[in-house]
Amino acid sequence: MKAPLIPVTLALALGLTAMRARAAEPPTMWPPEDGRLLDRLVAVVNSAPVTLFELQRAAAPNLARVLRETRDPAEREARLKAVIQDALEQLIDDILVYEQAEEMDLTIAPEKVDDHIKKIREANGWTEDELAEELQKLGFASIADYRRHTEREMLKSQVIGIKVVSRVKIDEADVEVEYKRQLGSGAIEERRASHILIRLPEAAGAEEEAAARETLLEVKRQIERGETTFGDAARRVSQDGTRNAGGDLGWFVRGDYDPSFEEVAFATTTGTISEPFRTPFGLHLVTVVEVRDKQMSNPEDAETVKRQILFRLREKQIERLYKQWVKGLRGDAYVEVKDLGLDT
Repeated sequence: MKAPLIPVTLALALGLTAMRARAAEPPTMWPPEDGRLLDRLVAVVNSAPVTLFELQRAAAPNLARVLRETRDPAEREARLKAVIQDALEQLIDDILVYEQAEEMDLTIAPEKVDDHIKKIREANGWTEDELAEELQKLGFASIADYRRHTEREMLKSQVIGIKVVSRVKIDEADVEVEYKRQLGSGAIEERRASHILIRLPEAAGAEEEAAARETLLEVKRQIERGETTFGDAARRVSQDGTRNAGGDLGWFVRGDYDPSFEEVAFATTTGTISEPFRTPFGLHLVTVVEVRDKQMSNPEDAETVKRQILFRLREKQIERLYKQWVKGLRGDAYVEVKDLGLDT
């Protein structure tokens, strides 16, 4: 039997926000330094519990972002509610995926987890104690706690690879159709842009991201006031290999860079500067210098574009099949969301 999924109330959003409010000021340690923590059950998925602590930890970075970015009270409440709902839905889906891993007897070698943690520590030059401190800011009580989380995430990727990615099939005809749609005139949009990057590690906390964001916002203000140029600011601030060239990325088309970067780069109008945005590499500012149509006269260029189209079609199909698969898992599961009884 499947219980109805009760919508997360605004009281839950505000309750969790109050618990994390200091993260926007400066943030505090998590779990609380005095050791006191009010926890409770917020959902049950089959026989697995979801606790308020788990939901708080999952939602905390985005809650802090809403607090920083939103001034209007009504808009803030709506965004907080959406953040909590999304975090809860993701936790429920994750439990169902982990259960599939158990049923399939999948395991992750401890050495893979060790290597992952070692890379994080070495990339940031952290000692074991410093790593533990940074992980605490993300809600992990210890490195051992983070190890368990990492193992589960690796299991999740393994299950999705078997159950979803293995089913992906893109026909060459689909690629040709999309190619002709995009290049009916024999040309594709090409952009020249510059960017400024502040690198953020995978385990970066909310306060570290907030500091990087404020640095980029101040850089943007200085450029817009005419106190510096984008190129000079990039040479001074950027942590990317293009810094000596003033952040110049040269000419590129869709598919040349990470999709999260291209989403902003292709939405930014010529001569303007984007707001700071996050990619797997860190926080960026981007400005578009020029836009032109690139003629596909060279067969090699055409093949490159087709490979990029294939990649994007594949990613979309993976997303669609994953949603279908998880929906099926939910249909066979018992999912109950508790009424927390918080004051509104």
